[in-house]
Amino acid sequence: MAPRSAASLLLVLMTASLAAAISDKGVIYLDDLTFDKVVNGRDSVLVRFDREYPWGDAHDMFKELAAALGEADAPLVVAGVPISNREEYLVNPRLSRRFSLDKLKDDDLPKFRLFPRGADPRKPLAYAGAATRGALIDWGREHTGVFIGKKGQIEPLDAAAQRLMAAPPGERAAALAKAQEEAGALTLAPLQKEYAEYYIKAMARVVDNGDGWVEKEVQRLARMAGDKAVTAAKREAFEWKVNVLGGFKKPKAGGGGGGGKTEL
Repeated sequence: MAPRSAASLLLVLMTASLAAAISDKGVIYLDDLTFDKVVNGRDSVLVRFDREYPWGDAHDMFKELAAALGEADAPLVVAGVPISNREEYLVNPRLSRRFSLDKLKDDDLPKFRLFPRGADPRKPLAYAGAATRGALIDWGREHTGVFIGKKGQIEPLDAAAQRLMAAPPGERAAALAKAQEEAGALTLAPLQKEYAEYYIKAMARVVDNGDGWVEKEVQRLARMAGDKAVTAAKREAFEWKVNVLGGFKKPKAGGGGGGGKTEL
């Protein structure tokens, strides 16, 4: 291919990538000049710092997460900041230096930072987990208080499960009864009714068997989901049940944002 033709093709590909990035649904793209206008402590903001033209599984995951949050009107802003630290081509160098990303190469990206509402925007939380949707959901939920649900989870019943887990053993039967009332008052789609029934069943098992039942059941379900002989439908059911049990945690003191919900 002639040099001019190769350069023209590269320009076309870069332009297409940029256009796709700009149109990523639910993502606000920021730069050195606009960052502080959005990330200022008034809202919880999840920011991905990535190469200027991101691609691959992590990028697809991030787009799907941002779109789901946006469609659900969840109170968590999703933003992206392109960076490049190459001497011959610096992109958003001020932000890169501010958040100690200026030594990174393209292959070290993406990096995620969470700016909880009301916290100092100069001191974000750095994410060190796997670049997967489930892991990011759990992390964001833990640090913002925003309900970011996975498949199977129902916000009011998630809250009921946490109340039951926080209750002393002698008060858990009453917490279960209250949860049953709450579940009965919800207007749910057919599949959500199945989720709700499992919440109540799982809470009853905790009442009877104690906290340790949750971890054992998660391990059992994960083991069955990994069985190659299991049908796709059963595997999906095992997975959403694991998601439901992921909400069976004792709530932490304090907490951030609150409100908002979506099923991802």
